Amino acid sequence: MKILLTLAVITGLLLGYALQGREWLKSKPWAEGFFAWVEPVEILLFKKSETILFARLKIVVGAVLTLLTQIGSIDLTPLMPFVPEQYQPYAYFGINLIPLAISLIGYFDEKLRYTTTKPIELVEVADKNLTPEVADALVAANTAKVEAVAVVEAAKGD
Repeated sequence: MKILLTLAVITGLLLGYALQGREWLKSKPWAEGFFAWVEPVEILLFKKSETILFARLKIVVGAVLTLLTQIGSIDLTPLMPFVPEQYQPYAYFGINLIPLAISLIGYFDEKLRYTTTKPIELVEVADKNLTPEVADALVAANTAKVEAVAVVEAAKGD
């Protein structure tokens, strides 16, 4: 139980940092030294993307739950009296699959992040509202994205 509580606190701190703390700290001049130290770690671990951070957090949570279930730290048998006897094997099977499902959802979220990089304002336009101006804006945004990625990749290669 202490392990689970410790992991929950660490997870809460990391989420708080990613959601609000990082932005707040960036506005403070005294935190520049901290970011000089932590930014390479952020790039290495989650490419400074909150979406990737949450996806990888789901993967880790699923793996930790699987480990804790296997070593017996999490016992769900007190819930079984509420499940009819003929459905208990299915309930055990489903409960044991929950950590795997959490990890898979995290994996799919991370893969999805790499394929969906357009701003939500561009994606949410309905096809019936796609005027020539909006279509031109979509093309311009996609071109700008491709050019920016090419410039960054070229800078990494140097």
